[in-house]
Amino acid sequence: MADTIDKIDETESMSVLDILDMTRKDNCGRCGFPACMAFAAAVYTRRAALDLCPYIHADSSTDGVDLRGKDSGAEEEGSCSQQPMLDPDTALALELREKIADLDLSELAPGLGGECIKHSGERVMKLRYLGQDVMVSPKGVFSRRGSELEPRDQILLYNYIFFRGGKGLSGQWAGLESFPNSMSKVVTLKKYTEDRIATDFTGDSEGLEAGCRTLDGVKADGCHADLCMQVPVLPKVPLQIHFWDHDPDDGFSAEVKVLFDQNALSILDIESLIFASERLAETLAEIRKNRGQAK
Repeated sequence: MADTIDKIDETESMSVLDILDMTRKDNCGRCGFPACMAFAAAVYTRRAALDLCPYIHADSSTDGVDLRGKDSGAEEEGSCSQQPMLDPDTALALELREKIADLDLSELAPGLGGECIKHSGERVMKLRYLGQDVMVSPKGVFSRRGSELEPRDQILLYNYIFFRGGKGLSGQWAGLESFPNSMSKVVTLKKYTEDRIATDFTGDSEGLEAGCRTLDGVKADGCHADLCMQVPVLPKVPLQIHFWDHDPDDGFSAEVKVLFDQNALSILDIESLIFASERLAETLAEIRKNRGQAK
C-alpha cells in the first residue's frame, strides 16, 4: 500500500505523456477509461489514481527524478531558472496541444464531424462546439473571431480529437448510470447540469427550447416529458435533455434528465462527458440571461 501511495505522489512531477508512456497504450479499458490517453490525462489532473492501470506497478519507480528532465529537488529560492507554476488545466491543455501536432487533422476531420480548412495561413480543424465554429490546431483552440477558448474547453476539444470518433453514434440513448464506473459522476451530473437546467428554466420551457435551438438543438421524437431536446455539444457528442416543468398544484418541482448516446464512452472519457454537460448547462443559462437583458 505504501509503495502505491509513493508511486501516486511521484505523478506530481510527471507530464501527461510521461504517464501515458507508463501504460501499455493498448486502450484495454481495465482502468475504467476507454483510452490510455484519457487515463493519463485524468491521473495528471488528480482525477484518477495511477494504480487504476493494472499494468503500472510500484517497482517501475522514477527514483525521485522529475521526468521532465530536472532533479526532483526544489529549485533554490530566488533562482533565475525557476519557472512560474501553471494551473493544472492550463498545463494539461499545453501538453495536449503538443501531442496534436503529430496528428493528421485532414484525415481525422471527417470521422469527427469536422472540416479541415485553411485559417490565418495554416491548416486547422473547424468544429461546431456549443453552436459556434471553433478552430483547433497545435497553436490552440480559437473561436471564429480569434479569441482563445478557456483551458478546460481546449482539453475537451483535444480529447475529442484524440478519441477519433470512437465507434460512432449508435442512435440509442442511455442514462449516465448505465455506464461503468459512473456512480460518483451521476451525482455530479445531477448537481451541476440537471438540477441547474431545471432551476434556471422552471416555468419557461419555451425559453429552454429557444436556448437549445440556438445551440443547433432539435426536438427529440418519442419523448414523454414536457420537452425533449437533442443538442450537439460537439458533432459526435449529442446530449438529450428531458424536461418536466414544475406543477404548483401538485407540488412537483421541475426535473431534468440528461441522456447520452450508448457509444458515448468510445467518443469521450466520462470526465469529458461530464464537463461537456456542465458547459451545456452554463451556456443555456448565459443565453437565458442575455435574452432577459434584451427584453
